[in-house]
Amino acid sequence: MESRALADLQTRIQGNDRLRRGLFIGAGILVILLLLAGLLLIRAALSPGRRPSDITPAGPDEFLILIAPFQHDGGEVYPFGVELANDLRQAPHASDTYRVEVMDGFPSEQDIPELMQRSGARILVTGRYDADRIEAWVYFIPPDMAPPLPPDSPGPPTYFFGIKPDRYHLYAPRGLGHPLQFLQYGIVGQSYFWQGAYREALDNFMLAYQMIPAQIPVAYRRDMDHFTSALLWFMGYIAGPVQGDWPVAEDVFRRSLALDTGYLPSVLGLAQALTQTDRWEEALELLQTALRSQPDAWQIYFAMAEIKGQQGAVEEALALYDRAISLLSADDSPQSRRALADVYFYRGYFHYQRGDYASALSDYQQARALGREDVYLLSNLGWTAYLLGDYETAAEASTKAAALAPERPELLFNKGLHLLAAGRYDEAKAAYEQAIQRTLSIDDTLTRSRYFGSAYYDLDDLAQRRPDLETIIRDIQKQIDVANG
Repeated sequence: MESRALADLQTRIQGNDRLRRGLFIGAGILVILLLLAGLLLIRAALSPGRRPSDITPAGPDEFLILIAPFQHDGGEVYPFGVELANDLRQAPHASDTYRVEVMDGFPSEQDIPELMQRSGARILVTGRYDADRIEAWVYFIPPDMAPPLPPDSPGPPTYFFGIKPDRYHLYAPRGLGHPLQFLQYGIVGQSYFWQGAYREALDNFMLAYQMIPAQIPVAYRRDMDHFTSALLWFMGYIAGPVQGDWPVAEDVFRRSLALDTGYLPSVLGLAQALTQTDRWEEALELLQTALRSQPDAWQIYFAMAEIKGQQGAVEEALALYDRAISLLSADDSPQSRRALADVYFYRGYFHYQRGDYASALSDYQQARALGREDVYLLSNLGWTAYLLGDYETAAEASTKAAALAPERPELLFNKGLHLLAAGRYDEAKAAYEQAIQRTLSIDDTLTRSRYFGSAYYDLDDLAQRRPDLETIIRDIQKQIDVANG
């Protein structure tokens, strides 16, 4: 049996002799090409990067990453910074808003904040290495806008999850392969996360978490725990506010805090997970404990205000809102102004829920004066102004809200209602015609009927407020009845 097998093998070898000669020639060509490619890669690795002044600043939606060369402190010279940049460039991404640039020198720590601000970079990585270890310093500035959440998400409002500019000091043992791969996957996950591509972000964060070195010297452990804690926060955020799996989110946030007990984003994330599972007092206790070590964290006061408001403790809630506003008002940075606008918006909604429309309108207008101009603010402001009889303000805000989200029939109906209340009849009729056509494009009959019914009863309310408009109101209601079948 063995001799027959050997004979068969010999026959196949003889039969493929010509093919072998052809493959030999092809292999030789391939080796030459690989050597050329290797030389090009080595040349690219050893060539200088770009001067910071020559790097094109990031666009409004661009996620720019700057990689500085790693300083050589001993051992074999190796371009770890360029290798990291190449690995980042080769990773697939959800859009073309991701860019990696290699710098030509080692920026000083004092120069890095200005460099990142001037370039618009979100992440800057620099480091050093010797024969045994690699150290990396990662500087991070979060984007100005929070990533989009699913429409039904109970996630936190913009800027309220406590993320702020940070610096991570990382360690990796020098060895075979790509020792900074955990950082690579963490950065790629960030680029996905801030685009709202949460599934891809979670995949990369999981890989980064799994690749963190198992053996970390004591001198680096605290810094590495801080990085891991932040990584777990991103994973908890995806589990909770994005996916609605609050038990998993709670577990992940607790693991994050086990590594870094004062990490504010995870404190706020865990508090939210507790409130989502109706453990209000436990959430308050957690926040009050955190407040002892972070007495100026306005996010904690805001989170406590929201909980007290849900519990019906009106005066306590308002005092906590006021404290958050006071802390934010002391800082005139763009980030604080945006956050302050959000606090005013949410306090305004709290006033609205209590029926204090005048206070609600005042807070909404304050939020708008601070630069907030989104559909949520404008639609709430418009409706509150309408309830107070300020029809011109209502019409102006509702018109802008409908322009921002023309696919939403209720905003188009509100626009028509408020224009009608303001006496702008031709504009109102056109808005109602647009709203009716948009509603008719909806396939589901019950959904269409709900929109039409709400618009009909809103017109009944306007007839009570403006009896002089009854004739035109009844005409529009007839159009709605015909459209609703």
